[in-house]
Amino acid sequence: MNLSFKVAASGMSPFLKVFGSLCWLLAASPLLVESDTYRYASALLAFIALFYYLKEPARPRTNWLGWLCIGWGSYVLLRFAFIYFTTSQHDLGGSDWLYAFPLFFPILGVAFALYESEMEKIIAVFFATALMMLAVTISLDAGEIASGVAVRPLIMHNQIHGAVACGLIAIAATFWLLHYIKQQDSSRQFARFAYVVAPLVLLLCLIAIYGAKSKGVWLAMVITLPILGLITLRYIKLRAGALAIGCAGILLVAGIYLVRDNLAQTAGPTLQAAVSMVHGVFGGNQVGHTVAQTIGSGATPVAMDERLQLWSNGWEVFSSAPIFGWGNEWLDRWHEARYTGVPYTLLHNGYLEILVRFGLFGAFVMAIILASLIFSVCKAYRQGVIPRAAMHTYLVCIFFFALTLLSNSNNRLALGESLSLVSSAFACWCNMRLTRAGTRLNAHAPLTVNAGS
Repeated sequence: MNLSFKVAASGMSPFLKVFGSLCWLLAASPLLVESDTYRYASALLAFIALFYYLKEPARPRTNWLGWLCIGWGSYVLLRFAFIYFTTSQHDLGGSDWLYAFPLFFPILGVAFALYESEMEKIIAVFFATALMMLAVTISLDAGEIASGVAVRPLIMHNQIHGAVACGLIAIAATFWLLHYIKQQDSSRQFARFAYVVAPLVLLLCLIAIYGAKSKGVWLAMVITLPILGLITLRYIKLRAGALAIGCAGILLVAGIYLVRDNLAQTAGPTLQAAVSMVHGVFGGNQVGHTVAQTIGSGATPVAMDERLQLWSNGWEVFSSAPIFGWGNEWLDRWHEARYTGVPYTLLHNGYLEILVRFGLFGAFVMAIILASLIFSVCKAYRQGVIPRAAMHTYLVCIFFFALTLLSNSNNRLALGESLSLVSSAFACWCNMRLTRAGTRLNAHAPLTVNAGS
């Protein structure tokens, strides 16, 4: 971090330190409680950062990544305003202006710099809160989970949102624990706390994900867990790591075997319909024809049938304006699509959400921003700015979340928006650190990554 930001942080009043730390916890709170509180907390952090940034005599210059984030956010807002004022019905779209969040990424990176020294405490408090909330909500739903009834983990609007949040928490808790296992010179007080809390959080998250009965999250976890296991082997001795992962795998397989009937009942019909659809495509039928047949089939589960209708409509709208999308006019086109009877405008696919609004151009720009943020985090690790666990938390959470977007529009949910703001603040902080000569941290420093990122 810029040395003067360190001076500013050290001179910050105790009240502002506590207040800002609370704001960071609230910025990540949609992982525990689904509400819009994170927006106000992020705005307050941005104001605090802007105050210190503007009074800084040698403020760091904004590089091309910062300008790209600001430029994209401005483009989204200006396009939204133009369509709103030039259409007779003042088209609002659906959550369209939220795609302007990159406008705030750079200044939130400054906010992360100001509270860098408090992050280890913030993370510990986050996981302590997560443990309490998981324990309470799962104990209340224990009977339903045991009987195979879908439950809502934590305090969420539905079980899918809760399952996604538990997946992110489980990944972050794993690397939080591995950080302290690997770095023997880190704080022993925080290490002992993580040794107790992290395994319990991980176990409760897996139980909650099973209880939520979200097939999309199940699939994402099935793909992510082996990757998580392989990365874990890099933190601990090969023999001990292989033994620990083997035991965990045996327990997981045993648990799956015990609930196999419920798993088959929940996912079986969807799997059969999906396999049948794939066979139809590879059998020479056109994709559109096969999808229409699957939608019209009485054997297709209702949830899958509705998703296929939504995806078909979304692809139809995107195909009519593939380069720049429809902006906030997309809802007008949506109501003219083939399957008008489907009662949702949430497309249940995060990538289609982007394509129908901003087309291939928007998807390309957002992909460039994400790739640059990922590059900054990886380079920050290679140069000793952040510990390895911070990088892996960021990468694996992004990977898992990207998988969940295949079957749900989680980027339009509070937890998705919170994840984008918090993780990008961390990545922009990494980028800012890399552009300042002579400001490296020791790689064995306390873990400075937000718990939800």
